[in-house]
Amino acid sequence: MRMIDSVELHPQRAPAPPRAASTSVAKDTVPYVEFLAFEPRGALLVIEAPNIASQLGRLVRRSGPRFEVEAELTGLRGPGALSPGGRWLLTGGALLSGRAASCEVIDLLTFQVVRTLPLMRPFVWIDDEHFIAQSPNWESTFEGATVVRTERRRVEPALAASAPSLMTPAPSMVRVTLTTLDCQPLLPSLLLDEETCAVLSSDGDVLYTATSYSRVSAVRVSDGQLLWQRPPSRLVTEGTVYAMALDSSTNRLVTVGSGVAHDTLVLDAQRGDELSRHSLEKLTRAMTTGPSTRGDAIHFRENGLGVIGTNNGLVIEIGTDGRWCAFKAGTRSHRAIAFSPDGASMILGGAEKNLRVVPLTAR
Repeated sequence: MRMIDSVELHPQRAPAPPRAASTSVAKDTVPYVEFLAFEPRGALLVIEAPNIASQLGRLVRRSGPRFEVEAELTGLRGPGALSPGGRWLLTGGALLSGRAASCEVIDLLTFQVVRTLPLMRPFVWIDDEHFIAQSPNWESTFEGATVVRTERRRVEPALAASAPSLMTPAPSMVRVTLTTLDCQPLLPSLLLDEETCAVLSSDGDVLYTATSYSRVSAVRVSDGQLLWQRPPSRLVTEGTVYAMALDSSTNRLVTVGSGVAHDTLVLDAQRGDELSRHSLEKLTRAMTTGPSTRGDAIHFRENGLGVIGTNNGLVIEIGTDGRWCAFKAGTRSHRAIAFSPDGASMILGGAEKNLRVVPLTAR
């Protein structure tokens, strides 16, 4: 993604929306789609959640031209992570006091949960045998304006006892071996500012994580060495992070979220230097009469095509030449994006009760 201009970046806008209108499919989704991914055989995996935070959602396998339901598994939460070979899926499991507190390992051959682990999102696979997740953070209480940290971790005691190797002495991003549950701590998780999204470098040896308060870190997976870290925002208005993706074609890390001055950061993945910051609201002014534009999801295709899903139905597409365009694909939040295996289309899911297919130019 070539950067144009300087500090407050305004990429050159494409002269016209380059995409045909989206097609609405799979109209029986529950309110919020939290995860989309294509299996190697072409079926689409979808994690949906109800409009009640305390309730769990479902995993659905969809296939065919209209993405009809082929299999369903309930009691899960997104987002998820599909292993490179397509055998395993990691998702969130049961909550504790209304917050994420467990991880489900799903065997996609049988479409069943094979193990529940005392781990939390974000989830990233290194290969089909090793993955990265977050060990449980501390439960916290407030006395006035003071945070009181208890010695209890945010996990069911019985679940913690079932996999003691994963209960690191302090909360941390950890590298886990699936078969043995051997665990290697990588990056400490902070109280009230734990990691919310993560992505691996193309060679699989650098883990990039981000917290809600825009603390972005790069750590070497092989030895846990912190390579660089961007400090968190002092105020929510300075920017928060909802999603993050790596453009491997240019080695640039992009975060999206919300904020007053900016809601999107572009970082040099090797050094952590800030290359630019964007305000999606300014980039898309007058394109929607709905709420202020916020980034809810981001995904890159292998050739560098970037897509940002927003809270008001806009899709912002960043071309490999640095030009951008925004077009409507619905009216509500797009929280999940997936490119079809042949690269000819993308699937959008979110707060509408359907999925949308947008035609693209093939790779």
